[in-house]
Amino acid sequence: MTVMNVPNPVENSGSLTGHILAQGWADTTSSKGSTAKAIVVLLIGLGVLVLIGLVVAFSAGDLFNSLFGGLLKH
Repeated sequence: MTVMNVPNPVENSGSLTGHILAQGWADTTSSKGSTAKAIVVLLIGLGVLVLIGLVVAFSAGDLFNSLFGGLLKH
């Protein structure tokens, strides 16, 4: 049995892109759980980066104090 492909009445511009998009699936909203998981992962990553930055900052401060501390004292 042959099924006739009825064109979408909304798309009548004749463009190939419009024709292809008219044949596709409708967008669905994502579930809220995946957004919450993404936010949690991003916050954990941000916390790790801040912690590493603080460790580097304090280490650099101690390094500069030990290198140049004698020069500043008379």
